[in-house]
Amino acid sequence: MDYNVIVGICVFAGLMALIFIGVPVFTSMLSAAFIGFVLLSKGSLTLMMTKFSTAPFDLSANYNFAVLPMFMLVGALANETGIAHSAFASMRMWLDRVRGGLLYTVIASNAAFAACSGISVAGNIVFAKLSMPELKKAGYEETNSLGLITASGALSTLIPPSIGIIMFCLIAPMSLSVGTALMGGVMPGITTALLLAVTVRIVGSAKKGSIPKASDAPKIPMKKKLSSLRLLLPILFLFGIIVGGTFAGFFTATVAGAIGAVAVMIYAFMKKIPLKRIFGTLWEAANMESGIFPIIIGGQIFGSFIAATGIANYLSTAIAGVDAAPFAVFMLVALLYVLCGCVMDMISIIIITVPIVFPVLTGLGYSPYVLVIVLCFMCEIAGLTPPLGMNVFAVSNAIRISPSVIFKGVLPYFICELGIVILIALFPNIVLWLPSLLGVPGVGG
Repeated sequence: MDYNVIVGICVFAGLMALIFIGVPVFTSMLSAAFIGFVLLSKGSLTLMMTKFSTAPFDLSANYNFAVLPMFMLVGALANETGIAHSAFASMRMWLDRVRGGLLYTVIASNAAFAACSGISVAGNIVFAKLSMPELKKAGYEETNSLGLITASGALSTLIPPSIGIIMFCLIAPMSLSVGTALMGGVMPGITTALLLAVTVRIVGSAKKGSIPKASDAPKIPMKKKLSSLRLLLPILFLFGIIVGGTFAGFFTATVAGAIGAVAVMIYAFMKKIPLKRIFGTLWEAANMESGIFPIIIGGQIFGSFIAATGIANYLSTAIAGVDAAPFAVFMLVALLYVLCGCVMDMISIIIITVPIVFPVLTGLGYSPYVLVIVLCFMCEIAGLTPPLGMNVFAVSNAIRISPSVIFKGVLPYFICELGIVILIALFPNIVLWLPSLLGVPGVGG
């Protein structure tokens, strides 16, 4: 085995060990990259100094990465303006009288809110606070309800505009169209929403008492139901601007984020949101970005080290040598992501693993756009696993409840979403159908 590959494997193992013992991801990646470059240079500090001095500036000066704070601002302002509340109110009018209707409402409103939030944690926090009081009042079992709320946040990773998909396209080791990748998430998002609803039905049948009888509230006139759909207009407008404009090529994803932020800011002024709350939202978005950007810098430097070792090429050659079935390799990658999710957040997983697994899987014939969707979704699913479980802890902190309660309730929905990943791996047209229908060239495997 080549010296560089051995160094790469050892340093990667060291990185995972640092993260497992609780060293912050940013510090772990920089430390591992520092040691790795020194080992690759056999004691010389020149390569390390070059990478550590140029990479932070190059990344900070990269205009494309302005897309992240813009979309974070869109999601934060969308929450502040009550868009999520409006989606929940509209969906509830249509679904409340069905048995399990409030849980279906959680799924549907999460799907609607995903069209402007871009990040699952936002949906987790908003709908935990918004729906749990209503679910308790209606007699729904707490554990099952919390599990669904947590798992439904994954819809924001699939339904555009998804920050995870955008991030993936920015750091992928090949040029990818952000608009095409975002469109590729639409059908998997719809599929996930439908199968989560099926899982609700299965859990309700298998676990007696988890779902109460259908509501006996007065029937809502159809005219009022149709009228409630106007509450979704701000979401549809934002979706049309951001995703439609990006996909059509009118502007880049970065510009789309800025346009979306301006549009939702105008909506906030129309709703007469106090300036103090708007400035608070701006500060919240800035804080979120300040927590993510150092990880991106560390990840880019570590990614440069991984590329220098040639691990991806080595793995590709090794897999080809043993004639491993592509699906078997894919499932091993899925297992890796679940394990990473035990200790890392989504952005960290993407940054650390993509330089290694993306070339391997594309070399096995998987479409890069299918991989964008599936690997982003796997990162999201990994956020449901203990001990870290970022999405679980987001809900736990939002409503002050023990994470262990949520981990118990989320299991059937975790299995459901893992099944969707397998479904996409077996039937990649779930991702590729819509971009192909819209005439996008080069989206095939």
